[in-house]
Amino acid sequence: MKPITLRTVAQQAGVSIATVSKVVNGINKGISAETVARVQRIIHELNYRPNRMGRELRTQRNYIVGMAIVDNSPTFLTDPYITQLVAGLSNYLGAQNYGLLLHGISPEMVEQSFLLKESVVVAMCLMLSGTATQRRRHLDLVRASGHPMVVFQEQPRRTITDCCFVNQDDLGGAQVLAMKVVARHPKRVFILTPELPWHAIESRVKGLRKVLDKHKCNYHVIASDENQPSSTLLSLEAAIARHGTPDTVVGANDHLAYVAYRHLTDNGYRVPEEIGITGFNAFDTNAFLRPVLESVRSPAYELGETGGKALLARLEHGRFDSDSITLPVTPVSGTTLLTD
Repeated sequence: MKPITLRTVAQQAGVSIATVSKVVNGINKGISAETVARVQRIIHELNYRPNRMGRELRTQRNYIVGMAIVDNSPTFLTDPYITQLVAGLSNYLGAQNYGLLLHGISPEMVEQSFLLKESVVVAMCLMLSGTATQRRRHLDLVRASGHPMVVFQEQPRRTITDCCFVNQDDLGGAQVLAMKVVARHPKRVFILTPELPWHAIESRVKGLRKVLDKHKCNYHVIASDENQPSSTLLSLEAAIARHGTPDTVVGANDHLAYVAYRHLTDNGYRVPEEIGITGFNAFDTNAFLRPVLESVRSPAYELGETGGKALLARLEHGRFDSDSITLPVTPVSGTTLLTD
């Protein structure tokens, strides 16, 4: 059987090879909708598969985008935030005929990453964890590779060129949440955070602190390994032993909030009557969990899409339209924070 080529599809569809090539690559400008539909139908009927290697040789560039996630957890993809963001990015790139090469890297292995050593990608996306100093160093390492970059959930740096920082408004969202906490007139607030530093978590804590300090609220920041519920429980128990029982617990993400809820209710505390609890992220997958947390909805999927759009526009036009994009978050009312 002869191989199915662009010429084969063009002959069957009654169009030029150039027209088929444009449709295959998603370039439909100047081609009627009827012609596009006919070409796509023939492609499907013939089960035609584009020769990506040949395409790359003709255009002198590949169509693979790298995504490096610096995280010390081997199960980083089970984190719902990362999953949502990667899905948004991957789905957008895939719709534009680009592939995504995903690489999870522990902080100490960034310099050895093959994404930096090998020129296998046309551009880079990055999501960093670690101290602010570590994140700056890793960002400089990736930037030195010479690829245009989209960096998710990180403090923008004006000195970094050919880069777009894509964030959500964690600071503002935390401030809105803190105002709800303040309305409860709390005497003692616990803020639960992951022990692994992330810029997003730092921004949330900063927003909470700003409002709680303004209203002279007593609070304590408690870090634990969020991947180990036992670690969060031990840290929570130690804080209670040291500072007393809180009347409000703020989880820097919903996972930490739910762990606290289960532990406190198992020990006889009534939520929200005795202890109010809030979270942060409010993904749709939480809609089936009970109780419904007072929280803030994160646009993680949209963040991935936005980063993909910014990156492909950069590859098309030679520069980023903006060096920083921030998406809004949305407060979500729940049943775990009773206020006056």
